[in-house]
Amino acid sequence: MGLLDKARSYREKLIISSLKGENDLFSKKPVTVEDLKILKDLYERTTSTQIATAKLSLLNLLVKVVEDVRYLSSVEGLVSSLYTLLSRIGYDVEGIGYMMEKFDVIYGDLEENEIPVMLGVDYYSAEDGKFFFKVGGEMGTFLVAKCKGKVNLDEDTEMIVKKCIDILSVALRLIQFKGLDIQRFWGYRNSFLLSQIYSLANDDRLDENDRVTMLAYCIKELFGLNFVIFFEEKGGNLKPKFALDFPVSVLVSLKLTSDLLGKNINSLEVVDLELSKLFSYGSRNVAFTKLRGRTICVGANYDLSFVISMISGL
Repeated sequence: MGLLDKARSYREKLIISSLKGENDLFSKKPVTVEDLKILKDLYERTTSTQIATAKLSLLNLLVKVVEDVRYLSSVEGLVSSLYTLLSRIGYDVEGIGYMMEKFDVIYGDLEENEIPVMLGVDYYSAEDGKFFFKVGGEMGTFLVAKCKGKVNLDEDTEMIVKKCIDILSVALRLIQFKGLDIQRFWGYRNSFLLSQIYSLANDDRLDENDRVTMLAYCIKELFGLNFVIFFEEKGGNLKPKFALDFPVSVLVSLKLTSDLLGKNINSLEVVDLELSKLFSYGSRNVAFTKLRGRTICVGANYDLSFVISMISGL
């Protein structure tokens, strides 16, 4: 056995023990494409049931999307990858469009007035049985796909689809960064959001609940936060009320302690099971703070100390 084979075998043992909860490999080191390939090979060697085959197919789909985006250099290439993703899980893709300065249909048939309002969600089910999937870009730009066909997304499939859409979203942003339009307006975007934040904070005509919600949305966009969750304090506990880009249904309640508010919390510091759910969707850091008297939690992949300081000052 060569050195590369030995290294791969050792990595496989680490992955297996991590999946069993015997080490914290994936909390210390992000999952790589090579890890996904090792898992795929492991499933192929050790499983043969129909359920396992379905899970292996999902893992293969995730690996394909990850490998595809490494070579994509155009929006059209992303459309092809999005079409493959949705087709593989059983949807009949009717059209895919790109919203930037204007709406352009890149594949099939899709009208701009058909697109539903999709705030904080990756896909939307319309009343006529149509499904819309969105891949977000910079400055409110996005790819959107219209599909038909009844597909029941189980928990595993939904997780893979969301992860694939996240990967395609990052790829879209990287492609956009190469264009002068995004580079030229990036500074304008931040300047606009900052002016909006301070305008909202000082506008006495607004209802306070509306003001806080709009402030949270602008802060999320300005700092690129993964989510914002609003909590209600009851009897020393925090009860989740609603959220931007986080499934609050997975949370029950959190114990409010004196050291919880106003500090950056890294995933490696957390042992509480309920609190650890906040790190289940990609964030490595979270912070609880007060936004105009309302308790909120924000998540990101970087230290949130400056974000806490700005929110506290509003």
